Amino acid sequence: MLNVDAKEILSNFDAQIALKERHRLIDVNLIDPNPEQPRTHFPEETLDRLAQSIQENGLLQPIIVQKLGDRYQLIAGERRLRAFIEMKEQKIPAIVRTVDNQNIAILALAENIVREDLTDYDIGKKIRSIEERFPNKKDLAAMIGINRTDMYRYLAFDSLPDFILNDLDTNPKLLSRSSAEQIKKMLAHYTNSDTVRSSLETAWNLLKDGKLQQTKITAYVKNKLKEVCGVNQASTENYLLDENGSEIGRVKQTGKYWAIELGVDVFDEDQRSQILRFIHGLRSDHSGSVASCDNLDDRCTP
Repeated sequence: MLNVDAKEILSNFDAQIALKERHRLIDVNLIDPNPEQPRTHFPEETLDRLAQSIQENGLLQPIIVQKLGDRYQLIAGERRLRAFIEMKEQKIPAIVRTVDNQNIAILALAENIVREDLTDYDIGKKIRSIEERFPNKKDLAAMIGINRTDMYRYLAFDSLPDFILNDLDTNPKLLSRSSAEQIKKMLAHYTNSDTVRSSLETAWNLLKDGKLQQTKITAYVKNKLKEVCGVNQASTENYLLDENGSEIGRVKQTGKYWAIELGVDVFDEDQRSQILRFIHGLRSDHSGSVASCDNLDDRCTP
């Protein structure tokens, strides 16, 4: 059972800023980075603004470190540390704490989430990297300070194609967790579809060019599917779509037969009969024979 709450840790750390005996000036050259740091991008302009703010107002909150041998390991505050190094300052105010490895990962992540200082993509990558340490995802979500539903949205990035992930590695702000989840669900719905994948790639390029909003990506793809005669050509399985791009049925090849599946909440009995008569009519046009079938459970005979 997890015994530390991430937000409580942060709250405790913030409260201890006022305790002078917890503060000390530490040589920046003695501080090693946090291996659990979820942030992978530190834009230069952001560090410049932070450095300027520190020069004008001082460091409002010390960094947090733990002592490891004759050196220190950073727990929280990497941007502040980088700003001090950029300013060529030799020492930085720090709070020294002892934190176990599990909570180092949680604290580094929670600090960025609580302070809204990390992209959804970076958060998703970090959650994925530490989730194996937590057998219960509900506990992990509670430790980070988010609900479980939101945590799964962060994890949706894992299901996206490589051409999206490669761009997010360079620019993680391109896609939010909600849009990532929408794309994940669409890809799961239209499996093995070349049309979906090619349309998604086109939509993604439009997004990068600033010509499409991320919330419109799935709608764009579904509109492209409607242009293909309302059918998604997906290998041996085709999806039938309505005018809104929603699935109303599917046709797939199973061995020697074509299997037709129609949504029971979409087609009524009369429409089902019309579909059967239409299929029989197609066959009779080619063979000259007509099959009759009053019930789906009856065997159709010429």
